Order: sequence, then structure tokens, then C-alpha cells
Amino acid sequence: MFFGGDPFGGGGFPGHSHGGGGGRRGGAPADTQKLYDVLGVSKGDDEKTISKAYKKLAMKLHPDRGGDPAKFQEIQAASEILCDPKKRAYYDQHGEEGANEQRGERRKKGPGSKSKITCTLEQLFTGSNRRMQIGRKVIDQASMAACRQCGGQGAVIRMMRMGPMVQQVQQTCDQCGGAGHSYKSVQKTEVLEVHVPKGAPNGHKVVFNEMANEIPDGDAGDVVMTIHEQPHATFKRKGDDLYLARTISLSDALCGFAMELTHLDGRKLLIKTAPGDVIQPRSYDPFGAEAEPPATWEVKENFDCPGVEDSAEGRTDDPDTCKQVCTKGQLKDKGIGAFVIKGGRAVFKACSRDEALRGARATRGATMYVLGDPASSAAGRLMKAVPGEGMPRLSNPFERGNLFILFTLEFPTAGQMTPAAQAALLAAVPKLHKPASAAAVAGEASGEVEVVVLGDVDPYQSYHDHLPETPDADSDDEGGRGGAGGVGCAQS
Repeated sequence: MFFGGDPFGGGGFPGHSHGGGGGRRGGAPADTQKLYDVLGVSKGDDEKTISKAYKKLAMKLHPDRGGDPAKFQEIQAASEILCDPKKRAYYDQHGEEGANEQRGERRKKGPGSKSKITCTLEQLFTGSNRRMQIGRKVIDQASMAACRQCGGQGAVIRMMRMGPMVQQVQQTCDQCGGAGHSYKSVQKTEVLEVHVPKGAPNGHKVVFNEMANEIPDGDAGDVVMTIHEQPHATFKRKGDDLYLARTISLSDALCGFAMELTHLDGRKLLIKTAPGDVIQPRSYDPFGAEAEPPATWEVKENFDCPGVEDSAEGRTDDPDTCKQVCTKGQLKDKGIGAFVIKGGRAVFKACSRDEALRGARATRGATMYVLGDPASSAAGRLMKAVPGEGMPRLSNPFERGNLFILFTLEFPTAGQMTPAAQAALLAAVPKLHKPASAAAVAGEASGEVEVVVLGDVDPYQSYHDHLPETPDADSDDEGGRGGAGGVGCAQS
């Protein structure tokens, strides 16, 4: 089966004319003030002051905090230039045009670092700001100097005698280790302001650009902070939905009840059943291995959907193989809504169920398999939930998932079910099972029918109490020579 140049543009600085100072090409003076105004700093401010101003604005204008994405990108672009000494020097002389041309030079970036931050479900529900302390290596720029031994080249030429000949050999400079320069660095402690957005999922990453160790010949690496969700004692999370478990009595399930709940943001909720509603036990486990409903397929004999886009095809006429390929194999999550088998070949269609049905055409000898409607089995999965009281959505915190309640029914004990209580229950809730026949009832009185009574038994203990006896391996009789040695295999 197959399924188918020179960074200076010709010897001069960008925008540098023969007759004057920095300006744009064409002679117009370059704007070398705009980016300083964007960050609210002056040309005389040092890199630390500019960086601090950027961080302050970033906290205010970040989209996750309701800021304008366009303005956030504007301050990011300004920071990228003004916090880089080389780009800033070009900007101060040639404006953004000159600095942007320097961006074409791919700068080396140092290795990043990873860290994690553990958040409670409450913090993820409401959003929070956390302060994290990290250590990083910072280079003393004043100490940067070209290596005296190699002149900043990172390599030296040495003469080596090889027999009667003398040959020049290039070797890595042992003074600077090939770096071409020497410098001093210090270990510095930084405090990062980590903004945890509302609804952030477990594993969500917050990136701090160029906050890892500095390197002498490029940009510092990034710090990647990963959010780890701490398990909660009451709530359990699945995507943007929340679940909690509650045990209720049979009368609560039949007659209704009200329960009080303190939500993750501290609000008090009074959750009530609708009048006349009955809570039924459900076997569906949203956290189980079969939480995803199995795919079903509708069969339409002598039909094809030729107008629907073909995604792949294969040499097979086995529908079970095709179903496996669509749900668990190569075409899983590829949007296959139907496949058609005809003449020993299967053609897979990239479409929705409705598109396949609309495109269906009578075709002799073809069999069309259409993905079943997943909503058809929803009745068996319906659970009681409070709409809109789940986790905020990361993409839109004003929307929330649902709060599901997993109910466990607590049945009355034998002592609680008095004859009067049984009679009242039977009057309100008739028996649904098929009653015993009149002959069976009469047989009980005459002794012709054996009466057995249900009791409580531990199936685990029962299994171990009734394991088959193992024959004695040392027994001399024929019955004792069982086990693996007594099994004969027919061979052809």
C-alpha cells in the first residue's frame, strides 16, 4: 500500500554619500530619534537604562495583559536595535534603514537555558505574576580585547619542519582557544517577572529573549520557562474543562439536590439540579483509555464521491485495513471523511462527512465508506455540567470551558429499606425488570424450583479461592504426567 554579499553594498556604508554625513540614500536626512522616543529614553542613556525601559513597557503592553500587539511589536523592534551596540551605532548614523540592513547579518546566538515554574490550578485560573531568580554570566564589555597572540583571528600560522622541507601550518590559537579575543565575565543574579496568563496549559512556555549567558561574539541565549501544573485536591483538568467528584444518595439522584462549591477564584457557587431532573449513573470515563469515542463508518453500496478531493490511494479492497489506516495509521488526523473501494483499490477522500454525502453519486461496483456522525453516540456520554465554569481559554480569557461533576451514587443499606419505604418507592418508581412467571412462583411453594439468594462476594478473593488444583509433578500415575510435557502438537 502506498500513500501517496557584501554587507556594505559595494564599499561604502549604507546611505553614505561622498559629500556628507549620515543620511538616507537620495540625500534625505535619516531619522535617528524615533526609536528612542518609542522606548521613552534619550540618546545618552546606557544599554542598561534602555533595557529597563523596554521591560517596563513590555509588561504594560504585552498582548496577554490586554496590550496592543502592534505597539508591543514596535517596542520589541526598538529594543532589538538600541540594546545592541553595533546596531545602535548604525542607527545613530543612518537611521532604521542602516540598522535594518545590519539585520541581514546572521548573528551568532549563545546557548539557551531552561527552567520550570510550578503553578497551582488557582494561579492558572486567575492568572498571576511570579518572580523567578536566575543566575547568568555577563561579560564586562570594557574588558573585551583582541587576542595579542593571534590578532583577533583565532588562529596562528606556524612553521613546521617536515624532513628537509619547512611548511606553514595554521593552528588554533592556544592563547584564546580560537575565540580571537579575551574578556572577563561575572556571575550575575537576575530577577525575571514571569507573567502566567489565564488558562495557561500544563507545559506552556514563557520565553525571555537574550537573558541566558552572554557570549563575546554574538547575542545571549534565551531563557525558556516552562509552566508545570500542580495537581489539585478537588478539581481535575482536561483541556479547558474541569471535573470534580461528588457522592450523592439515591434520593438525591431521583429527587434533586443542591450543593455548595468554592471555585478556584474564591467565588461561592450553589449548584442545583433542574426540577424533575434525574441523575443517571454513567460508565463513560473522560480520563480513561477509551475517552475518545471509536470511529464508526456508514456503508453505501454502489456509490462514489468523484467530485471530492482525493488525498491518497492504496492497493487493497479490505475495508478494515482502510479504517485502521484512517484512525490509527498513516492517514490519522489527515481529515479523511470517506474512502471508496472499487476494483481492488481504495481511494481516500479529504473531506468532512457532510461534503462526502453531498458529493455521493451512484456508481456501479463501488462501495463508499463515510465516517459516522460522532454526535450519534453522545447520548451515552452525556454528563451533568455547569456551562462556562471551567478554565479560561488561553486564546480568549473571556471564554471558559465547562465544569463537569462525576457523580457516585450511594445506595441505601438493607436496614434503611423498611417494608414501608419499599412500598413507597415501588409506588413512585415501578420495577423495570421482567417479573418471575406464575409457574416459578408456584414452584417455589412446592419445592420444584430451587431458590437462590444474592449475597456480597469479593471477586478477587473468589478467583484465588477457586484456582484449579495443579497436579503433582512427581506423581507416577498417568494423570500426574500433565503440564507442558504432556501436550502433544500435531505437525504436518
